[in-house]
Amino acid sequence: MTKLPEHIREELKRKDKLGEPAKSAKPTNLVKPAKPACVQATAFMQRNTTCWEPGVTERGSAAACSKRLHPTDFPACKRFVIAPYVGAGVILLGMSREEAADAMQFIPRPFRMFQQPLDSDDFSCCFVSYQPPGVCEAVEFHPNVEVLFYGKNLLRQPYQEVEAFVREHDPDWQATGDGFTSFRYGFGVYAPYAFEDVCQPVESVIVFEKGYYAQAPGSG
Repeated sequence: MTKLPEHIREELKRKDKLGEPAKSAKPTNLVKPAKPACVQATAFMQRNTTCWEPGVTERGSAAACSKRLHPTDFPACKRFVIAPYVGAGVILLGMSREEAADAMQFIPRPFRMFQQPLDSDDFSCCFVSYQPPGVCEAVEFHPNVEVLFYGKNLLRQPYQEVEAFVREHDPDWQATGDGFTSFRYGFGVYAPYAFEDVCQPVESVIVFEKGYYAQAPGSG
């Protein structure tokens, strides 16, 4: 009788013991690799965010957001320093749509609010608004990035703390009922629930050009 090779005999022994071919046995100590951070962040946004879609006049659903989001569809820039009436970080007031996209290295989604033309771009971390002939007049940032004013991040911080900090630099700030505006430095803070609880966080920060608001200095 021909002697079976050692590896075949071992295979037959395991087969008899387990009641199935040894090759079908799967390792039990395998750990499922973790998803990249960008994929995890995108999944979170798809479950928890709302957005504006082109032609839609009100906030869309999380499902609508998932249609435009992909694992890498988020700008690399996460920190923006306010430069009064100049811009914030890489986004400068007066930029064209193409220049803003190049600066962010990101392809935005145009959107409209109410019945306005498609005069804004959604960069996932901010909305950039344009005036004819298509130049940036304002940018509004969301809490998933940092917007710095004199070294302090204004987003996600308690409204009371942010107001006190800005008031040190601009005693002429103006309350708006859902936040405040600093015309000296060209930005505004939005915290819709601060009137109920001043510890509620700042939800967005808008940086604008002179004349963006009717009461802004230099406007007619």
